[in-house]
Amino acid sequence: MNSRERVMTAVSHQEPDRVPITFDAQPEVYGMLYRHFGISARAELWDALHVDTWLEGPVVSDPREKKLEDGLFQNRWGYHVKMQPYRVGEKTGYYEEMVYHPLARIQTIAELEKHDWPVPELLDFHHLNDLRRTQPDRAIIAHITHGSYFNATFLRGMEQFLVDLAINEPLAEALIERASVYLFEALDRLCDQAPQGFDIFYVADDYCMSSGPLFSPDVFKTLIKPYLRRIADTLHDHGKKFLLHVCGSVRLLLPEIIDSGVDILEPIQRRSAGMNLRELKKEFGRDLCFYGSVDLLETLNKGTVEDVRKEVRENMKILGPGGGFIIGPGHTYIQIDSPLENILAMYETAYLEGGY
Repeated sequence: MNSRERVMTAVSHQEPDRVPITFDAQPEVYGMLYRHFGISARAELWDALHVDTWLEGPVVSDPREKKLEDGLFQNRWGYHVKMQPYRVGEKTGYYEEMVYHPLARIQTIAELEKHDWPVPELLDFHHLNDLRRTQPDRAIIAHITHGSYFNATFLRGMEQFLVDLAINEPLAEALIERASVYLFEALDRLCDQAPQGFDIFYVADDYCMSSGPLFSPDVFKTLIKPYLRRIADTLHDHGKKFLLHVCGSVRLLLPEIIDSGVDILEPIQRRSAGMNLRELKKEFGRDLCFYGSVDLLETLNKGTVEDVRKEVRENMKILGPGGGFIIGPGHTYIQIDSPLENILAMYETAYLEGGY
């Protein structure tokens, strides 16, 4: 099997030749791996680690995206981020921190329309057709922007938006609906411009803490599920699969997430409440393909090489039978606190011992 066949077989809940492998990391980790292998191209790294997926976003020509003073960057949605350094031992990394939420002070639904909303027509996806030609054997995962809930928290501020959900649900609903307009229209544009250029569509939309959801299943069913359902319906009409990223303890929401049409769930943080891998596979494995699972809180960053190998073997043994599993980091992005030898052990073990 090639990578594309392997991934799509697993997503369809059939057993491929081996468990498919995915990868993503902070830029500093990419640099470390490039230096280790003596390479400089993403495709070369994918070959070295036997990665089966390829995540790709749009070409954005939106003038709202621009550098500001003092190292700030304005996203196309209007919120501002700053790259903040952090250190782990002798290593230095950088992470985006939100520093300005443009809708933090609004009080009425009418004020939403005064915001300078991004325009889907300023996104281009034709390059995915070229990517398919240069990477025909990879499973290509397209993404556009965050989910409508996640973008609402960036526009309003997380704390304020959670307050809105509790005491001003009409405003929260209006903001989610307005953010969804962009996502729906951009998704249609993706499907029109690159109908054969991708296999899976990815949305990150974090609703949970490590102890449980940030809001009730009723709120999810009322405000979140409708736009997930529309995304899923659009994708399935085009023969594509839907990958949803939700960190933390998402178990309580899984019945509604499944009913919304989601095919694949990332990142499977097994140390969060209710995220026991055996229970997840037993209860939800017929409906969801699990994507990720290798622990970044204790194992990959603090464990020994043998600890890493043991976890990779165990996760494949639990989640792999019958397909429905793509192994990778349990936080999407491998951090700088993960030693090189542990990362290499993770991918070597998954490749050499992931056969069915």
